[in-house]
Amino acid sequence: MRYVNGNIDDAGLIYNQAMLKVFRNLEQYNDKGLFEAWVRRIVVNTCIDHCRGKLKFQVVEISETTADVFPIIPDVYNRIAGNEIVSLLYELPENIRMVFNLHVMEGYKHSEISALLNIPAGTCRWYLSEARKILKEKIETRFKKEFLRYAI
Repeated sequence: MRYVNGNIDDAGLIYNQAMLKVFRNLEQYNDKGLFEAWVRRIVVNTCIDHCRGKLKFQVVEISETTADVFPIIPDVYNRIAGNEIVSLLYELPENIRMVFNLHVMEGYKHSEISALLNIPAGTCRWYLSEARKILKEKIETRFKKEFLRYAI
């Protein structure tokens, strides 16, 4: 659902394709590692394949020194429910959401995302930085009362 902006039809299509790949390739699972991890990898790769053709990435370089630093107010962020955060993810542009999902939710490194999406690692960093910036703005806007209460 995170990869297809909550579209249940697309999510069902991807899930069915992924399960078909799992069943067709069961003999390739070699008992190294958890079965669930193997299936998850297939599902994530199927999501990437589905989205890859639709996404257009602009190549942007970013250095570590120019990346934004995002201050965190843990007490406020701890009060935000998981479903509220997921709804904010749906509001991200598709290409930014894809990089965010792969890095933050799935744990891929920038070099891995770069290879999967055929974009430079610096561009991955920029998209992740943009995702954080957009999410921070959306959280601050949506939960302004919480932030004001914390500041007082």
